[in-house]
Amino acid sequence: MGILLRICETFASHHSLATQFRDMIRFPARRLVPIVIPLTLLLAEPAPLTRPRPTLLLMLTVDQLRPDYFARWSAQWQGGFRRLLRGGAVFPHALQDHAVTETAPGHATVLSGRHPAHTGIVLNSLGVPDSAAPLVGIPNAMGASPRRFVGTTLIDWLHHADPASRFLSVSRKDRGAILPIGRSRGPVFWYAAGHFTTSTYYSDSLPTWVSAWNARGGVAALAGRQWQLLLPDSAYAEPDDQPYESGGKNRTFPHRLPPDPQDVAGAVLDTPWLDSLTLDLALDGARALHLGQSSHPDVLAISLSATDYIGHTWGPDSREMHDHLLHLDRYLGWFLDSLAVLVPDRRIVIALTADHGVTSFPEHTTAAGGTGGRIAVGALVERLNRQLHVGDRDRPLLSESSGLIYVDSILLRRSGLERDSLATRVEAALHLLPGVVQSWTPRTLTLAPNSDVAASRWRHTLPPDFPWVACATPAPGYIWSDDPGSTTHGTTNADDVGVPIVLLGAMIRAGIRPDTIRTVDIAPTLARLFGVRPAEHLDGHPISGLQLRR
Repeated sequence: MGILLRICETFASHHSLATQFRDMIRFPARRLVPIVIPLTLLLAEPAPLTRPRPTLLLMLTVDQLRPDYFARWSAQWQGGFRRLLRGGAVFPHALQDHAVTETAPGHATVLSGRHPAHTGIVLNSLGVPDSAAPLVGIPNAMGASPRRFVGTTLIDWLHHADPASRFLSVSRKDRGAILPIGRSRGPVFWYAAGHFTTSTYYSDSLPTWVSAWNARGGVAALAGRQWQLLLPDSAYAEPDDQPYESGGKNRTFPHRLPPDPQDVAGAVLDTPWLDSLTLDLALDGARALHLGQSSHPDVLAISLSATDYIGHTWGPDSREMHDHLLHLDRYLGWFLDSLAVLVPDRRIVIALTADHGVTSFPEHTTAAGGTGGRIAVGALVERLNRQLHVGDRDRPLLSESSGLIYVDSILLRRSGLERDSLATRVEAALHLLPGVVQSWTPRTLTLAPNSDVAASRWRHTLPPDFPWVACATPAPGYIWSDDPGSTTHGTTNADDVGVPIVLLGAMIRAGIRPDTIRTVDIAPTLARLFGVRPAEHLDGHPISGLQLRR
């Protein structure tokens, strides 16, 4: 079992947003250091005028991390979140500024500096799945590669400036590991069937250090373990049982993993342990590859996925989400301490963000007196496919995801249907669904004014050659969903596009920033910090006023 997991178990056995963030960083300094230091001194420039050149970028993407979580539970952070929020440049009003707020398009923006319309990554389902790149050591699993990704990323720019520059990317999800890196081949690993692996796009075998990590059996060792609250029950304001959570099952603490090691591989996804395991593998990799320990700049990209699974199952207002993030805070603290043993803090730049946010359970919202609901686009598309008599269930003419309806271009050509007429018909039906407030066809989207925020986000999403026929945006509180039992993301609304961005490093000015920046601004900002030039036109821009004087 990984070292972070062992440490965490030992610990557990003992027991406007900008204003909230400012309040958060003012809790007693004696918790952090043995003397009280005035905040003005904490934010002042360090005495040395020459700062060491950074040799390691740690890119942390926490899947489904909402920015309001940081302020909501601010008094309880003790580890990595506290360190980042007190010492970093914190942007609580950042955005994933596109319409399909899913994992694949969100991750593709982070180190590319470009919207999905320019990376080519529009949907999860059309992101990294690739039957031509099977997984190493795991038969009958869908392969994965970045072949649909268009253009370059920070990885390419660093390597062009210094061919000795290296990287490592690790995630539970294939898309979380692959897409921040782009098309570069190298050490990219994700979790499947109880092990971390890669695909033949990158290698035909696993390196010794990954095989050794898998052989330790950290996942199987969790069999029969219980996810229990990290703090006393009184520390949680959220009720521990809501009828809409988790499909009506497994709604209360403790949450027990199956006793059979063979059954743990999937069940661990809905627990904080998933992130502990991911961080532990990343630490082993950083050590094995000597990342950041030479003069050239290296990148360690880590995507942490447990927040997404827990958010879908129990929701952003649940006790489970609260407790998970307390665990993650501690995991990140131990990880950063361990990484600093390998690379001095002052040579590390840390960037933290999320691939998207999440909307509350509509049932939670309506119970509190608000408005919300589920928009069943899937059922609409099934009905339209039956009426059109083109294709079949295995290969339908129309498909949908996150308010976007698109066509199989080959079937459309064979059908003799005219695309504009089909788009008009589909959009009219989509617009009639309760909860839909705006909808477009390819023709009408081009006519929407730039002041229309939702339309602009759709334009940021859709490449010119993408075969779509209709798209829509819902009212606040509504989600794209055909079935109850979970909540989700994927809309153009604030809860889904809102993400945090935090940048921490010796040359970065700390403090809470009110700027509304976007994830596409991360890559050009990091390029400037590391002194490299992007290889193409970017949608993002370097964040102003970030760097301290040298």
